[in-house]
Amino acid sequence: MLYRFENIEKSYGPHDVLRSATWQHNPGEHVGLVGRNGAGKTTLFRLLLKQEEPDRGTILRASGLTTGHLGQHLDAEPGMSLFDYVETAFSEVLTIERKMRTMEHDLADTTKSPAEHERLLEKYSSLQHDYEHADGYTLHAEVERVLTGIGFNDKNEWERPIAEFSGGQQNRAMLARVLLTRVDLLLLDEPTNHLDLKGIEFLEEFLQTFTGSYLLISHDRTFLNRTVSKIIELAHGKLVEYNGNYERFLLLREERMEKMATDYERQQDFIEKTQDFIRRNLAGQKTKQAKSRRKMLDKLDEAERPETDETLANFKLDAGPRSGAISMTTDRLTAGYAAKTVVSEFSLSVRRGERYAIMGPNGSGKSTLLKTFAGRLPPIGGGVTYGHNVHVGYYDQTLGDLNPSGKVIDEVWNLDHSQTEEQVRKYLAQFSFFDDDVFKKTRDLSGGEKGRLALAKIMYVGGNLMLLDEPTNHLDVYTREALEEALERFTGALIVVSHDRYFVDRVAENIIVVEDGEAEVYHGNYSDLVERMKLGAAVPAKRTPVPVSLPKPNRAAETPRSVNREDSSSKQDRVEAKKRDKRVRKIEDEIAALESRIASAEAERERNNLLLCSEEVFRDGDRSRKLQTQNADLKAMIELLSRKWEDLSNQKQELETASV
Repeated sequence: MLYRFENIEKSYGPHDVLRSATWQHNPGEHVGLVGRNGAGKTTLFRLLLKQEEPDRGTILRASGLTTGHLGQHLDAEPGMSLFDYVETAFSEVLTIERKMRTMEHDLADTTKSPAEHERLLEKYSSLQHDYEHADGYTLHAEVERVLTGIGFNDKNEWERPIAEFSGGQQNRAMLARVLLTRVDLLLLDEPTNHLDLKGIEFLEEFLQTFTGSYLLISHDRTFLNRTVSKIIELAHGKLVEYNGNYERFLLLREERMEKMATDYERQQDFIEKTQDFIRRNLAGQKTKQAKSRRKMLDKLDEAERPETDETLANFKLDAGPRSGAISMTTDRLTAGYAAKTVVSEFSLSVRRGERYAIMGPNGSGKSTLLKTFAGRLPPIGGGVTYGHNVHVGYYDQTLGDLNPSGKVIDEVWNLDHSQTEEQVRKYLAQFSFFDDDVFKKTRDLSGGEKGRLALAKIMYVGGNLMLLDEPTNHLDVYTREALEEALERFTGALIVVSHDRYFVDRVAENIIVVEDGEAEVYHGNYSDLVERMKLGAAVPAKRTPVPVSLPKPNRAAETPRSVNREDSSSKQDRVEAKKRDKRVRKIEDEIAALESRIASAEAERERNNLLLCSEEVFRDGDRSRKLQTQNADLKAMIELLSRKWEDLSNQKQELETASV
């Protein structure tokens, strides 16, 4: 056991955060902690670190337990360089190294007697042994590896004072130091913040090979899938354990909730029937039986009632009026600022209903490009043109469209004064703002609350071309899922900047990769792009697709002593065939998903047609026109999805033909 929570209770005023929470973390376990924003995840970390004490209950810790965690503030000495700061993770080893350097100086002193020299040599040999045993000779290489992995690629930057770096860079430096610290337990609260995709993938690889234990909080579901073997959900003040990664957790949680609901309903039915028997027979001939059953009910362990979470968001995004076939066109667009161009000569045509994600390293210009699309930033060259009847919705990741001194309710009410207070409150409830929450000042909201409020505003206004800049920032996994569901139902065009791979896989069908001043468009979602890059088949969407060519054996390099040519070639063919089969299965999954979306859209059109035939709707001109517009959008979406279905079917056929 590393530590154990025993019936922990913790409250802040009237708000109960933890209620009889019990759970044990064992050595070697890689655990993910999930729960909605405000559920108490960070509180658990503070309790473990003794920064706070529980109101009731006990926290048992293993003797001598050491922990590493990301602090809130940089604790670097004045003038300390980035490299030296990260290197302090090996403080004990560095102490040995300093002693060795001092002793080397003493050994070079020729005035010392032979006996003193011999004694120093013995001490130096002992220190050298300790230094080698502590991997001191690989220390600097390990620091370099981690610094490079999390995005500090320029070695010239390593000697800069760490105080000169930005807040995000300092957070990355603190993460690097924590990862290198040798402790029993790592506590990582949102460790992927401030990392780009390459940095996140490095962290995943690091944690996958990490032999120690860790507990991490993350809303990045792909990250959780790849780094943990156990999920602890904090909900309604209690901790529930699920074995497996995040995907497994979703399945097990659903099964658990269904079983709890069934058991509860059965027990309630049994209790109701038993109470009815007691009422009818307590004063009759079966009094003894009735009293016996009443005693039995008093001793009955009541089944736990599955608790629903009223704070889970419920989003709906209305595309509004139907746009023309082309939503947006960029013609040889050059975007950026006077000091830096992020994209040059970029041309793109976005059709109604198409979905794009902009991805790339930190600082590559993703947000700048989206701002240029939105008209918030003038182009350096070329232009951006919107199609007929296009209404643009723009979500700013800096949340600059919120008034810090305004109230939550006013942020939405000011968009439409024709609404009553009750109607606005009802709308905000869909975004988990209840009761007095709607009267909070915007500046007093948490990051997640501000994100939800900004989403509430943009979804209220709507638009048939949505431009969203990191909309999942500050959102918990449940709110992200609600947003994904809303965007899946959205019939307009979508361009989103995001580093959330799970989110991108679910909502995007094309990827715009921005890097080194260039932008390239690729068909498919993030997983498709990664898979094609592994196969060497990732080509920009606007170019002629290049068929995957199988590597041919280098016969000129073979010698009479090399392995049998036919065996080598056969082995390579099997490897390539395996890759092809994996790609075919991936395409089949995409085709199935498209067929599901097409069937859902067709069913919705059919429901609308039935409504249009009803007398009530026929007499309501506004509702009738809205349904007809929805049907037109659904028809356009079905046509677009059908074209994608046809493209994927052709890709599948080509791969299957190549395997013959």
